Amino acid sequence: MLPATGVLVGLLLIVGPFLATAIRSLLEWGPDGVALSAANFAGLFADPRFYRAAFNTIIAGAATTACSLVLGFSLAWVVARTDLAGRSWLETLNLVPFFLSPYVGAISWIYLMAPNSGLIQWAARVWFGVSLDFINIFSLGGVVWVLTLFYTPYVYLFVIAPLRQMDAAFEDAARVHGASFWTTLRQITLPLVAPAMLSAGLIVFVTSAGLFDVPLALASPRGIRMMPTEIFSLVQYPSDLGRAAAFGMTVLVVTILLTLLQHRHIRRRRFDTVTGKGYRPRQIRLKLRGKLAAWALEILYVGCGVVLPMIALVMVSLSRLWTGRFNPENASIANFDYVLTRYDLTQQAITNSLILAFVGATLGVALSLLQAYYLTRGPTRRRALVDALLALPLGIPGIILGLGFLILAVRTPLYSTLTIILIAYIARFFPFATRTISAMFLALNPELEQSARASGASWLQTMRLIVLPLLRPAIVAAWLMLFVIFVRELGATILLYAQGTETISVALVILSERSSGYVAALAVIQLVLLVIAFTIFRLTRTSIVQN
Repeated sequence: MLPATGVLVGLLLIVGPFLATAIRSLLEWGPDGVALSAANFAGLFADPRFYRAAFNTIIAGAATTACSLVLGFSLAWVVARTDLAGRSWLETLNLVPFFLSPYVGAISWIYLMAPNSGLIQWAARVWFGVSLDFINIFSLGGVVWVLTLFYTPYVYLFVIAPLRQMDAAFEDAARVHGASFWTTLRQITLPLVAPAMLSAGLIVFVTSAGLFDVPLALASPRGIRMMPTEIFSLVQYPSDLGRAAAFGMTVLVVTILLTLLQHRHIRRRRFDTVTGKGYRPRQIRLKLRGKLAAWALEILYVGCGVVLPMIALVMVSLSRLWTGRFNPENASIANFDYVLTRYDLTQQAITNSLILAFVGATLGVALSLLQAYYLTRGPTRRRALVDALLALPLGIPGIILGLGFLILAVRTPLYSTLTIILIAYIARFFPFATRTISAMFLALNPELEQSARASGASWLQTMRLIVLPLLRPAIVAAWLMLFVIFVRELGATILLYAQGTETISVALVILSERSSGYVAALAVIQLVLLVIAFTIFRLTRTSIVQN
């Protein structure tokens, strides 16, 4: 009953906010009381701002998806299929942006490319005599650039396993018949990884289009309307939860339709890549030119996604007044002193984030462990349906889920508490942990548990003495993954926090109206927490990339 209970709790965490959003979108308050009505949808579709926000969001999401697919596939191909030296290190470095905060990445690129005060702008002007004023980071292009850096690892994670499992004989046959490298890549390799690419593309499109962090930092300052920032504005005073719910339901319907189209396309085709006839995966030997190109690609991605943002944050955090140029002689830790010891909000935010991360990761892993057991050991006929339902949060924008929980809790004691934020975190991200633990469960032979039960052990004894020790690496990896994600989460938090329940990410948004130095100092503190957790994650010798 315990695994089934875990599944039921997971389904309630998904269905609850979705039903609340659907019902609220159809309710209208009038002189005669509450009535069912389509007025919220009518008002939404009659508003020109909706179409501008939808257009900008679709353009940004589509461009981000295209760029992430190209870059993520290229990085995965280099690591999985070539003999490039240092691939184990590159696999780790390629995943670092997955664990970092998109909002921190966005403000880092403001420090790097802002007009008149960007570090790269200054360096290009002083060192090379080149003006980069034509590059506007406060634009849809800037949004796409930062989103691409942070969503490339999603594609990378989806694609690298199929590339590693692919039988190289398919490509060899094409080359023997005279096909060039690019022809083989286009007609053999890419079609065989199409299911993974489609799944990655769908998730990247939906979640990047619904990400609140980057549009808030790069689009809102220039009045560029996008879906997540419009939903946020509808919830602010004076709030219009009905229209916000209608907006959210529109996004959910589009997401479900895209998912159904993806499944329909995959069912119509075969994508067998591993056969029983001499299957032998092997690496491709790169020539000197190929190795140089691969290294250039890796350096460009890791440099833009990790190194340059970190350098910018450290420089700004040590500067009393940021002017686009770092002067070591005037370096000071005054910003860190203010954030850590003299500002109550940031101290409370750090405490809240750590509490949410520790408790949320623990509860999320416990829930995911029960779900993973059900999905790998439960009734075969129900697994596919349950797995599909439990995976729904993977493709739902965080701000939509946050909106659902806001509507659900607004008239309850949970409103404006850390508890509702904790519940929203678990509901949004438990599928990540479920998949990590399920992959390890599949490697365990059920005969181990059957032998224990035949010897008189109860189910709980079997789990405690047999299963949990064998699953420890996956459990540790899932816990650390959730801890990192919870520390940096903003989209599900921004609609649910109140005074006293701010998190680090919310505090960064609040500080952005005061001083760039304070923002950078708090961002560095958050970054240190994330890097420590990521380092421990890698030291466990586990990976979210399944070989």
